[in-house]
Amino acid sequence: MSSVVRAFLSINIEDQLLLSKIQNIQGTLDLTAAKMKIIKSEDIHFTLRFFGDTPLSRLNQIQACLDRIKIDPFEIEVAGIGSFPNNRRPRIIWIGVTKNASEILKLKNEIDSSLIEIGYQPEKKKYTPHATIARVRYVKDSKRINENLENLAEEVLGEMTVMRVKMMKSTLAPSGPIYECLWEIG
Repeated sequence: MSSVVRAFLSINIEDQLLLSKIQNIQGTLDLTAAKMKIIKSEDIHFTLRFFGDTPLSRLNQIQACLDRIKIDPFEIEVAGIGSFPNNRRPRIIWIGVTKNASEILKLKNEIDSSLIEIGYQPEKKKYTPHATIARVRYVKDSKRINENLENLAEEVLGEMTVMRVKMMKSTLAPSGPIYECLWEIG
């Protein structure tokens, strides 16, 4: 393993029924209205903190810092399809969290607070729990993609239990990123 890895903390979606429903939603995306890359189900996750290129020694410090966090399992409802920056010109198509999104925010704040002691400042950007399900390369028909996404906006996919957070390694490859779990807390 290289002495530097591209790393992020995430809540991974591992429930097979939920992943199957996400795949069904991905199948309803209008591929004639936009050229997009569908995210593989095993790669769908809620990113809590992106570290970028990080020395292994620093990852060991992060692990020691975060090992003290106790995660009391909680349920979230995965629902709502949206996009960044907007539905007419989407770059990212995501699924959101409705029930107990506040629990994810609480967990993220606890992680951010713990990381301060080893020199990481909390991220300034407002955090909205979401998991990317497709990346849009370009839009062919903005009216149609907007209608497609609006029709999916209220979609309820199901519930999952959050029990752990994973430190993931991301290796960039021509076919897309390859993820590997380095360690987990919880």
